[in-house]
Amino acid sequence: MPDNAPVKILHLFVSLPVGGAENLLLSILNKLDPERFSSIVCCINKRMEVGDKMMAAGIPVIELNLLNRGGTDPNIVRELLKLIHKESIDLVHSHMYHANLYGRFAARKAGIPAIASIHNIYARQKWHRRLVNWYLARHTATITAGSEDIKRDVMHYDHVPEPLIEIIPNSVDLSRSDSALTKKEARERLGIADNLLLLGTVGRLAEQKGHRYLIDALALLNGRGIKPHLLLIGEGKEETSLKEQVAEKGLQEQIHFLGTRNDLGDLFRAMDIFVMPSLWEGLSLAMLSAMAAKLPIVATSVGGIPEVLGENEYGIVVPPADIEPLAEAIMRCVTNNDLAREIAEKGAQHVREHYSDAAMVARFQEIYEKALSA
Repeated sequence: MPDNAPVKILHLFVSLPVGGAENLLLSILNKLDPERFSSIVCCINKRMEVGDKMMAAGIPVIELNLLNRGGTDPNIVRELLKLIHKESIDLVHSHMYHANLYGRFAARKAGIPAIASIHNIYARQKWHRRLVNWYLARHTATITAGSEDIKRDVMHYDHVPEPLIEIIPNSVDLSRSDSALTKKEARERLGIADNLLLLGTVGRLAEQKGHRYLIDALALLNGRGIKPHLLLIGEGKEETSLKEQVAEKGLQEQIHFLGTRNDLGDLFRAMDIFVMPSLWEGLSLAMLSAMAAKLPIVATSVGGIPEVLGENEYGIVVPPADIEPLAEAIMRCVTNNDLAREIAEKGAQHVREHYSDAAMVARFQEIYEKALSA
């Protein structure tokens, strides 16, 4: 490779649906210095929505169409090795367990450095994954963790030495939180009256995100004379059971299932309060984006969320899986406009200063160069 040629990085995911880690990669690709780094993206399975967006932006995305049934597939390492040699890849940067597994094995065989990114705390510990992660850590240049809690889990469960782990907090593209609409216009698009209290949450419809507790909290608020509407933004395997729960509680007119959306800035503009009721979490990009949109935040004390929100300075923190405190926190925002306005303003400033994409990408560039020079 000529001395002035950009370093070629292979960014590896299983697939690229709409999600926090996937949008994080999009931010990395958009902001990496093109004179220093050249990127190719590989999906072990299919590229999906965010992958399509990358292709439209001119970023090469390769699909292997493997791992269709989960489990293990030795063909993946062989195909990755072919790709590494064909494209003269200098470094592999993988994300989440299966991509970290196959990406690090392939990088080791190719004799190039590997970076592994972990985006979630270990809600469930599988002994074989812990063993594999411990072994592969010895062949990893750096493991990046999205929060202090994730770092602690990697050290505790995988027995990875602390110097190998770098905390790079999740970040957001601040422009995605903007909207040219007024609140009234944003609500008109949703068919929601301007005088209604409107909550919102963004995330996969999965057990992890704790939606069922938020639905129960709404039913509790109804009984206390507060009848908010709720935007549930996202899709997933829990959608049917959540809709059944909504019907059982008689909340069909108040809870709106919007599916996957790409207009979060406009949806944030329509909301009064953003709620993140997760049962476990790394560091929620959706929450950071809502903070950047100057929304008051109510979120559970899991993963990296308390690190961001502090002692209720930038949002109200409540215990996970506990309906009463969740409902009370929402009521505090509703009944104390000065409090809601203060935490919203402080939260937006906090995100701008500490969780911007530019700061995050600069850290990754340093890690790439350190790995290549080792």
